Amino acid sequence: MSTEPGVRELRFDVGDAVGEPAELVATYYPPSHAGEPPQPRERPVLVCLPGGTYTRGYFDLEVPGHADYSYARDAAARGFPVVAFDVLGTGASSRPGREIELTDQAAATALAVEQLPDAVGHAGPFVGVGHSMGAYVAIFQQAAHRSYAAVAILGTTNREVEPLGLPEEVVRAAATAEGRAALVEQAAAAMPDPYIEGGREPLLAWFHLADVPRAVVEADNATTLTVVPRRCGAAGGTPGIAVEAAAAIDVPVFLAYGDVDVSPSPHGEPAFYPSSPDVTLYVLRGSGHCHNMASSRRLLWERLARWFGTVVD
Repeated sequence: MSTEPGVRELRFDVGDAVGEPAELVATYYPPSHAGEPPQPRERPVLVCLPGGTYTRGYFDLEVPGHADYSYARDAAARGFPVVAFDVLGTGASSRPGREIELTDQAAATALAVEQLPDAVGHAGPFVGVGHSMGAYVAIFQQAAHRSYAAVAILGTTNREVEPLGLPEEVVRAAATAEGRAALVEQAAAAMPDPYIEGGREPLLAWFHLADVPRAVVEADNATTLTVVPRRCGAAGGTPGIAVEAAAAIDVPVFLAYGDVDVSPSPHGEPAFYPSSPDVTLYVLRGSGHCHNMASSRRLLWERLARWFGTVVD
């Protein structure tokens, strides 16, 4: 993690959301406005939620000999306060003794966001920036708790996760809420431990395109790997797990995908947000699923910065 001046660790009591003593751990990156013209108003606070197997280090990757892989520091240099979380059950945040769901992660994050004004001295507005499974957390959080003025959903699908190659009968079973619940139960029952540990080797072909330097992949795997709560992992692989929550979101939505990513049809994804007044779709050319490590990553970072300025007053 960065040791730049002003960057600091935050801890939030989220026991009331979890039902037992628990805390979420985050890193705060204050806005530096480096190279940016003076702003007429404060910019929104970006709340960054990483995906499955990832700590908050996904948003602040440091690679010896390779500069500029930290989205958090890039956004802070553009004048945005940034808070990157380890979601409940991962990284340095608490691992509850009971099974937890994506909705539990969402409730815990919502309670932490309520505490952000005191923690960072900024009353908001707040924008959720979720990647992969972290975007499912943001979707459930926004639908249930309305934490954000806008949400950026990066590398997350409301259809089947294409690289999993699920059998057609599984996709058909996921067409109903009852079928999705049954699939989550079935997948979770096949996982031996409540918190699943493992590497990313089977995922690398779609996490990163071939032009990503090996040193970047190695640094990523060495510094950002964490466990996945099994019921969250089971839900994340279930087609349409967040469709009802996505349909309830009534704030602006930014959707981003790489050339190689989770959605079988990125251009069909905006239809899952019928209540949003403003849905933007962006396909990042030259990127795999892990956009922040792609050679084209700065195109997305720039596009996001412009979008934040158009949707948050």
